[in-house]
Amino acid sequence: MKKKKLVLVAIVLSILLMNTNLFAQITEAEAKKTVENFFQLCKENNFKKASKLLAYYGEDKSRIYKDLFNPNNRDELKEVKRVCKKVTATLLISDSFSFGKFRNRVIDKKKFKSLDVIFLSGKQKVKRKVLFLEINGKPAIFDYN
Repeated sequence: MKKKKLVLVAIVLSILLMNTNLFAQITEAEAKKTVENFFQLCKENNFKKASKLLAYYGEDKSRIYKDLFNPNNRDELKEVKRVCKKVTATLLISDSFSFGKFRNRVIDKKKFKSLDVIFLSGKQKVKRKVLFLEINGKPAIFDYN
């Protein structure tokens, strides 16, 4: 009887532990700090450090959702530069930016955290979504669009 209870407890604990990881365990504060750091690194053209905040999404399927861009790989660093140039251009034409909704998102059966970033230029507002996932225990930007 005790063995059955232990097995039942183990099963329940396993289910609970799996469910706590349904969405990336990134907090809103961590997401905001990551965006601010990434924007600053991009403005400084510090692409090598910026690559440590950007999740890999290239051709190597085994690294997608699991790895960051490698700053020592020339092609990967080019992609980081491209994203940073896009960010910097948006920052240059904006008076300021603020944060909007932070929520869970599921895209192609993959779970992400999403943070809206609102860029203000005069009366005009442009909203971008930043998707995050956790890599090596830290928030990583997976998509900026």
